[in-house]
Amino acid sequence: MAYSQSYDVAIIGGGIAGLSVALRLPAHLRVALFTKGQLGESNTRYAQGGLTVALGADDSPELHFQDTIAAGAGLCDEAAVRILAEEAPAAVRWLIAMGVQFDRAQPGTDAHATADGLLLGREAAHSRWRVLHAGGDATGAEIERALTLALRNRSSLDLFEETYVRSLRVENEICTGLEAIDRDGRTFTVDARATILANGGAGGLWLHTSNPAGATADGLALAWRAGATLTDLEFMQFHPTVLAVDGGSHLVSEAVRGEGAYLRNHAGERFMPRYHQLAELAPRDVVARSILSEMLSEGTDCQYLDLRHLPADRVYARFPTISAICRKYGLDLAGDLVPVAPAAHYCMGGVMTDTFGRTTRAGLYAVGEVACTGVHGANRLASNSLLEGLVFGLRLAGGLAGTLAEQDIPSARRPIAIPVYDDRSRDEALLRVELDRESMLQARRDLRQVMWQYVSLRRDRQGLLEARNQLYELRSTILAKATATQNGQQFSIAWLETINMFKAAELVIAAALQRRESRGSHWRLDYNTPDETLAGRHYVFQPMQYAQSLRSTAGDDVSDRLTYVGEAGDHKGPPFPTPPPSPLRTDDEASKKPTCVRGGVEGGGDPCGRSGALAEDGLEEVPSHA
Repeated sequence: MAYSQSYDVAIIGGGIAGLSVALRLPAHLRVALFTKGQLGESNTRYAQGGLTVALGADDSPELHFQDTIAAGAGLCDEAAVRILAEEAPAAVRWLIAMGVQFDRAQPGTDAHATADGLLLGREAAHSRWRVLHAGGDATGAEIERALTLALRNRSSLDLFEETYVRSLRVENEICTGLEAIDRDGRTFTVDARATILANGGAGGLWLHTSNPAGATADGLALAWRAGATLTDLEFMQFHPTVLAVDGGSHLVSEAVRGEGAYLRNHAGERFMPRYHQLAELAPRDVVARSILSEMLSEGTDCQYLDLRHLPADRVYARFPTISAICRKYGLDLAGDLVPVAPAAHYCMGGVMTDTFGRTTRAGLYAVGEVACTGVHGANRLASNSLLEGLVFGLRLAGGLAGTLAEQDIPSARRPIAIPVYDDRSRDEALLRVELDRESMLQARRDLRQVMWQYVSLRRDRQGLLEARNQLYELRSTILAKATATQNGQQFSIAWLETINMFKAAELVIAAALQRRESRGSHWRLDYNTPDETLAGRHYVFQPMQYAQSLRSTAGDDVSDRLTYVGEAGDHKGPPFPTPPPSPLRTDDEASKKPTCVRGGVEGGGDPCGRSGALAEDGLEEVPSHA
């Protein structure tokens, strides 16, 4: 290693979640923040939609709670949703104090606004006007601007831009820091009393996505290899309306439909009233599948957004960014039919956390899209994503600093524990080789094509098994054609990202096979209705580390591919054991609290107390519920 440094807190990711944690932590703590690109390049920056908060005279946190629960299709953790809705107003006031400038209503207009003039918008599946925007459709960019400016003024924080975190360090079942590669290609380590994943989602696994290029599921792969539990990976939200021009991935915000835009097919019919009573304001999963259904019935690659019935001046003022993007492609947002199609957008699942961001690995925390708090359930309510990163980022920081009581909050989640045999040698084999750049990019395209064809809006067992097999063959092809690395040779960051993409894609496929029902964003043609016995039930994936004992009972061929073991059943007890005190607290009260290794008993073993037999066909044939 070139060098090593020590910090109180290491934060991986520079979006709203990571920045909120960093800025909320006390100034006396030594904090390091790592960004894969330059600070400001994050999913937050590209968020056109707004931030949800119940501030209107006719609104309340209770109504926000109810709308979130309804959108989540029976899988939301009610305790987490209540925290989100009730703490949102104070969190938004904190953002404003940090310099974020939300849009305000013009005096004398009939616009929906708060008592102090904040302009309120409405988006799909919201019963009230409660969405704050900035710059019309540049909310994320304004939040990122204000928070990065504040961050650069923090003298107690060290910023590592263009630095790739390649692994987490785990000693004695505790995450103790990370290993990273700086912009000059030097490898170094960081010791940290708390390590926080805030590095976004996995949209880059699909061929069509609204996410920027950096969304390569790094956080999921880092957590998995560190032994943390993942959950709800089958739930990827596909945004209904991404501009379908020249292969681009420009998002057309939900707020466009909230302002009154219609969806039309190629026959000119406004089709959404046929699919849902809320028409264009139905939940995202409904709208996305409806658009896909029209595309398939017509044999076309898009449908159309129609704003021609709305005042043009209002359209241009409300959506300046989207209007400019449309003009770039020769389209008039207010005057033309705008071609749109669904694309992978947001991962509802992730690293399983409690409401203070604590994972099942001691010393490791997660917040934002990489985490799964249970807030979003099977389908995220529009404009709740920025809010989740903000609210739970502030809570995480408060918990670490000891300013919030870290009491266990009862969770409504009922995990179904699935121990997973994950042959580390398969990733190690990829780390011993490297492809030339064009071959690597082709491997990525192939992976993303497989995920789009078999693991997107419409799924079934045959397609999911085909996806699993094709990824296995793709791995084999890579190993056959790649060049062995020399001892000490530095891997390219792009190659490390690609390895992470393979790992995350395999886990998503496995999760989709396990859930044999249709719910929210997870739609299976072979199980096309919800299974009410699975309401509130979450598949929880836990790395199984005892490969030798598994081989002794199942045979050597078990290492051929990712394999599930164990019988599914109800998790006995809460999803998280009694937590240790915050690693940053040194007061006498905290030091007297009992400690434990989160996620299981010391010395190893399944944290759910399960053993079990190998599933017959490898992945899927574990019972879906007890």
